[in-house]
Amino acid sequence: TDAVLIGAGKLGQALLDYKGFDAYGLNILAAFDIAPTADKTDEGTPIYPMEQLESFCKTNKVLMAIITVPAEHAQSVSDQLITCGIKAIWNFAPTHLDVPPNILVQNENMATSLAVLSMHLQAQIKEKK
Repeated sequence: TDAVLIGAGKLGQALLDYKGFDAYGLNILAAFDIAPTADKTDEGTPIYPMEQLESFCKTNKVLMAIITVPAEHAQSVSDQLITCGIKAIWNFAPTHLDVPPNILVQNENMATSLAVLSMHLQAQIKEKK
């Protein structure tokens, strides 16, 4: 599945550099950012300004996007992606996205995951006492 990534900051760069997606068939074609600090990643993935998102998505028939922007910008980015024809969003922003029912959203909340892990650790420690 071809995808685009929105938000080429630290988290976005980490996802762009992750090699494990290939094994699952995910191909991040390009990243987009409101203020790109580079033309491409160290691995060669292009980073474009947001103004080029719609034409890129439509030209490349991209249906999936990854959001790694701050929470306060995630909804407007989501709206823009839907306008571009995106049908599935992997959301790393710590906020709920209001999308039409036909749009798939997978939320990743790292703080919640860490809290759950911590809770399990504390339970395991109590069991051993």
